[in-house]
Amino acid sequence: MSTEHGNLIKSPKQLIIMVFAGFFVPLIIILLLMVFMNNGKRADSSASANEIIKPVAQLNFKDASEPAAPAVGAK
Repeated sequence: MSTEHGNLIKSPKQLIIMVFAGFFVPLIIILLLMVFMNNGKRADSSASANEIIKPVAQLNFKDASEPAAPAVGAK
């Protein structure tokens, strides 16, 4: 077995291509993930955010001094 390691980049042109690919490929992947997660919902984002949060953020206050409603089937 040889203990030498071969160089993958053998010319300056390959080096330039690898530098650009190392920068632009992750950038393109990130942008595509952003588009995928956004699903094209850019219009009126505040309204859609309120619709998403509403089930979690909605509070129902009741007066604690009122008697509790009887449970169904209770005698």
